[in-house]
Amino acid sequence: MKVAQRLTLAGLVWCSCMVASAACRSLPSREAPRTPITGKISPKEELSLIRADSEIFAAVVRAQLAGGEDNYPFHLERLRYDPRPYGTRSGYPENFSGVQGIDPTLTFARAEGSAIDQLTDNRKQILKMNGVRAGGPISYPQCAGVRVPPPPPPRGSARAKRADVHAGCPKSPEYYLTVGLPLRGHPEGLRDARDTRGRRVSVRGDVWTVLVDERSVGPEGWSWSQYAWLFRRRGGGLDLAATILIGVVE
Repeated sequence: MKVAQRLTLAGLVWCSCMVASAACRSLPSREAPRTPITGKISPKEELSLIRADSEIFAAVVRAQLAGGEDNYPFHLERLRYDPRPYGTRSGYPENFSGVQGIDPTLTFARAEGSAIDQLTDNRKQILKMNGVRAGGPISYPQCAGVRVPPPPPPRGSARAKRADVHAGCPKSPEYYLTVGLPLRGHPEGLRDARDTRGRRVSVRGDVWTVLVDERSVGPEGWSWSQYAWLFRRRGGGLDLAATILIGVVE
């Protein structure tokens, strides 16, 4: 299949997922293998990857927009999504958090650049349809982390004013989110973990997992958090079954 034909078909598949999930329900129901899939990805598998990613990314965006103030995921103002998976040029993570089972090549072999480009374009369209901004990382070089203490005053000047490590932070909070590639099933390293509400998690059925990184910066500094979002298919769509906090840096 020629590249142009493959990408056109991918766009049509994405549209069908957004209008009705009949095409998305045809995704295979097998469990993810325990070892990475090596070798060149086939055009058919690339289409499956693009299709799954579009459906799951749309579900993440909708769940975020529907969030409240009491429980994660929270409704966020002044946010942007990086349409690139993991926020990287390659569309693959540069570093792993060490959790077993979150390597994206456990579900699909590594995709070529053209497939990642199509996948990214689909994400941009999803964001546009939902009125959400697409953009790159937040940059405030003079803004320290939330938990970074002020430096001690210079020796011999106890009354000297300490440097404000948060002087370069924005006055209003801003949020930058990245969403990884879809992973089939409940990762081994997250089985029986507690979710963001304190409940033990064991999701069964047609389950998909995706990593969502949230970088926030505000008057009190910046912070970074990584979550695993677990979706379960019910009827014709995906329901957010659980969210698990993996790591925090402040």
